[in-house]
Amino acid sequence: MATMDYISSKNIVLLTEDLLKLIDARLVKHGLKVGYVFYRLLEKKGGYEKFELAEWATLGTLHDIGAFETENTKDFKKYELKNVRPHSIYGFLFLKNLSPFGDRAKTLLYHHIDYKKMEGLDYAYRTEAEYLAFAEAFDVYRDMLEDRFSLDLMKQHVGTRYSPEAFKHFMELEETEHISEKIDDGSFYDELDHILNYVMFTNEEKENYLRLLMYCMGFASKTKVVDSVTSIFVCDELAERLGFDKDEKEKLYYGALLHDIGMLAIPRDIIESARKLTPEEFDMMKSHVQLSEDILANRMDEECLKIAVAHHERLDGSGYPRGMYEGELNQSQKVLQVADIVTGLTGERPHKAPCTKEQTIEILRKEEKGGRISKEVTDTLILSYDEIMRKAKMESEESLTLYKKMSKQFESVKAKL
Repeated sequence: MATMDYISSKNIVLLTEDLLKLIDARLVKHGLKVGYVFYRLLEKKGGYEKFELAEWATLGTLHDIGAFETENTKDFKKYELKNVRPHSIYGFLFLKNLSPFGDRAKTLLYHHIDYKKMEGLDYAYRTEAEYLAFAEAFDVYRDMLEDRFSLDLMKQHVGTRYSPEAFKHFMELEETEHISEKIDDGSFYDELDHILNYVMFTNEEKENYLRLLMYCMGFASKTKVVDSVTSIFVCDELAERLGFDKDEKEKLYYGALLHDIGMLAIPRDIIESARKLTPEEFDMMKSHVQLSEDILANRMDEECLKIAVAHHERLDGSGYPRGMYEGELNQSQKVLQVADIVTGLTGERPHKAPCTKEQTIEILRKEEKGGRISKEVTDTLILSYDEIMRKAKMESEESLTLYKKMSKQFESVKAKL
């Protein structure tokens, strides 16, 4: 699926920010400030192309991504000052395994390490790690100490905690551009937004990055990642059998990939509830579709967006959020609707056991005969049910295997540090 031009590199980065804001906007704001200071320090140092600065800025904004998995992100002071190792390790592993950043992701492993401890580090991006550590400390202590903060406090530890070169470049920026004031008045956002115009991911890197967004849903519930993977591969198999052309397949793939990202805003105790939801809770659960649309709008190709946000619509107008009818829905939307139903029926849920093949087909037939889902799509799925679901199960199990692999790597890295 790597031949993808349905979203720009810059919009992928912005989409990541939008998505993570659903979990904790304060943590994202901290990431943006650190990413900005980090990028400006590297720019001042020199020797980087614009696209390299843009990618380092992106990495800087994501430096705390591991905290969404390992910490209570509301307790900012605790995990940024006292419990730094877990989120540093997990963030490194998350980006190493799921993003286009490759070995550069390792800088996250060191973003709380003192300069002196990094002196003998055999790492190609040690300088970048030192600069990121300075940018992180600057924003954390400035945020914690507020009016009591002074750069003199950091100056005392230059050469031990902080890179002399990074401190020197920062002071130059402070003198000539008043960089702290730009952070305070918010004008730094425009500069950060400008440098992101130079992000240049290949189509394959874009696909990897969008899959990373899907895996971000694991911060809310690992079940939702498995669901998304299952839906993707059911859609892919149905599209092949229904004779979709390459362009149609790709748009369906990316619509399915991102269709549930609004779930990140839904509390985990509702997503994973083992009881029947109250009407208020069910309305909150349903709101994930509108949230997904709000996030994807103006970021993603419009046709991919329309596919993603119609997965709970039904042909008879009984679906949501718009109550659309068959004549308003295209074939790709109808495919994702069926795939999403099958995923929900056959997946593991706290409140029910997975449906058997016979139970699933019975429910699909009932929906189809009731005029709620496409007969053509339903017939195609039932005809090849065993093969389609076998492939989807293999892929969803692989996604869980990746989580297990990262858990093992997490323990291994933690033991070595």
